[in-house]
Amino acid sequence: MCWSCSCNSLESDHGDSRTITTLDLISAADQAGTDIGHVVGNIVVGLSHFNPDMAKEAQAVHTNVAGCRVVKTTDDRRYTLGVAYPAMKADVSTAADGFRDFVSPETLEKTAWDWMTNHRAINLFHKSGDSFDGHGTVVESYIYRGPDWHVPSPVNGSTYAIKAGDWLLGAVWDSYGWTLVKSGLVNGWSPEGTASRIAVDQERLSQLRS
Repeated sequence: MCWSCSCNSLESDHGDSRTITTLDLISAADQAGTDIGHVVGNIVVGLSHFNPDMAKEAQAVHTNVAGCRVVKTTDDRRYTLGVAYPAMKADVSTAADGFRDFVSPETLEKTAWDWMTNHRAINLFHKSGDSFDGHGTVVESYIYRGPDWHVPSPVNGSTYAIKAGDWLLGAVWDSYGWTLVKSGLVNGWSPEGTASRIAVDQERLSQLRS
């Protein structure tokens, strides 16, 4: 994300080199021989010296996994499960070419099977290299068959409905990857790939979920 305005951009500096991006934090962590979570925690702790009102918040953030508020801990298996892609749900935002896309349950199922058979690799932030590859291992990949499963979103706390046909993906993370998960820097799946767009009729559009 862009850490100056929280626009969720990984590397865009909006044309201004003063903007702080996630890639800047990765570089800073590499230079200091630490991880992004601790860099974020150290920044918050440092700010508390300039603003005493932040001292309590800084204390909550500066944990063994910096950058997050730890409310309760359980046995840590470094495991996450999330929706890799929903079926029959249009993209939240319009793509660069002006369209909002969705995928049918049938096509999504074939895609999930192909990915599990031929790929299975996980990288971070759509980047390659030692800082981005090999930090998560796929342990589950399946099409959810229902019934509707309502879960709180780890991103904003809102209720999210997982429906029949959605592709779910589970992974176990190494120490570095888990730090990113706990600090909120990794909070969802974003599959990479290409697809062919086809026109659909009004009946198919009426089947889209909100």
